[in-house]
Amino acid sequence: MSSDKVTLRFQNKAVICRAGTSVAAALWENGIRVLSHSPKYGRGRGVTCARGQCTACLMRIDGIPNVRACETAVCDGMTIERQDTGAFYGPVLQKTLATADSLFPVGFYYKWFTRPAALSRMFLQGIRPLTGVGRVPDAPAAVRSLPEAADPPARPAATEDLGSVDHIIVGGGPAGLEAALEADAPALVVDDHPSPGGQRAAALREACEHLGSRLQRYPTLAAADDRIRSLQEKFSERRDLRYIGHSRIVAGYRPNGLLLRHGSELASVEFAMLTWAAGAMDVLGLFPGNDTPGLIGPRALYRLLCRDGLRVDGKPVLVVGHGLDLWLSAALLSARGAHPALVVDGPGDQTEISAAVDEKWQLATGMKLASLRTIRADRISATLVPRRSAPGPINSHLELDADLVVVCGEGKPSFDVTYQIGVDYELVPQAGGFVPTRRTESGYRGTLPDGAPVAIVGEAAGTGPQVPSEGAPS
Repeated sequence: MSSDKVTLRFQNKAVICRAGTSVAAALWENGIRVLSHSPKYGRGRGVTCARGQCTACLMRIDGIPNVRACETAVCDGMTIERQDTGAFYGPVLQKTLATADSLFPVGFYYKWFTRPAALSRMFLQGIRPLTGVGRVPDAPAAVRSLPEAADPPARPAATEDLGSVDHIIVGGGPAGLEAALEADAPALVVDDHPSPGGQRAAALREACEHLGSRLQRYPTLAAADDRIRSLQEKFSERRDLRYIGHSRIVAGYRPNGLLLRHGSELASVEFAMLTWAAGAMDVLGLFPGNDTPGLIGPRALYRLLCRDGLRVDGKPVLVVGHGLDLWLSAALLSARGAHPALVVDGPGDQTEISAAVDEKWQLATGMKLASLRTIRADRISATLVPRRSAPGPINSHLELDADLVVVCGEGKPSFDVTYQIGVDYELVPQAGGFVPTRRTESGYRGTLPDGAPVAIVGEAAGTGPQVPSEGAPS
């Protein structure tokens, strides 16, 4: 972790931060959680996914609008601004909408005053300035370049057009590595992490080293770590398998093409066979305050701590959930010197619960997260209530304050690109989102409209470690 310091200008004020981290993490460590505001109600938005998949951290950086703060590295002299509404009436109108939110349904601004055309134009012209993302860059694009990405990649041959490959595997986590090792022909594995292992690999390594001999009391963590280490070793021994890190598939096109982003460059690739193992994204749940800055999922936590070195030492952190990500988040936070408080909201292994008690982690079972609210710039208050089946007096609740809240539940399977190239999907709530139609417990096997074989495996198919096997569609 770098000890060098750089100075930023945030909203015309000097901010001193660590070098080598992202803008989002640098602002967080300076007590700045609100990176943007929602266009409709003006509610604060903070870093949410930490992987460039949402719009919560879009900011104006060095005069360029719509830059993702979670993926942009800090540099000395950088200027950062929020992209809030520029209309003078914006804050007043947003507060009015928030006060009477029940009268303004989702998308009302697309449905109201549609006729006559003149009235529609006047209405939209009044609404659009509230979005706060419309100002052009301060200088022509020809003489400006985007800021460097956090953890900038080297420039391998992959930044060129990749041509055609026999078998491409998108996702370098356990499911993707297993698919590569089972492949009969040479395969190309693409992932946004620098090395094979997936979203949990770095967090698992650090957490397991921290636990040492106590790791065996956490069978879920031990099994996940053993699996990843074994797959990484076997993958490194195969000379017919190629890995490209720091890359992300951003689009698909028919009949059998993918568009890949590597750093700030694009490459195209065509395939004879596709295995989609791109994992899942965090889902934070539905409850009052689920957009509170300071609420994140486990995948965002792993990136902020392991990639950006976010400092949480001495901070109280509330971790809510069950399964692998609950214990991994708690162990990683403990390794970083935080004080985790755990709420197990589902089935829990008694061995792990007993071990958590011995770690002196604050622990509650039989409760669920009911609401969140901000009580000051760097502190959140969480309200916990008994689960419906749990014993306890009616209307009882528990209030806990924390610097950060991590919700560990079922992830939302990544599906956008495979949907673009012709895979049929259906909504399965118990799997976290849309999953392939006619999937099995091991994933999905099928063909694209042009006849190319496609497989969707792991969390991308809704069969990840957080999804119960019972009730899965067949």
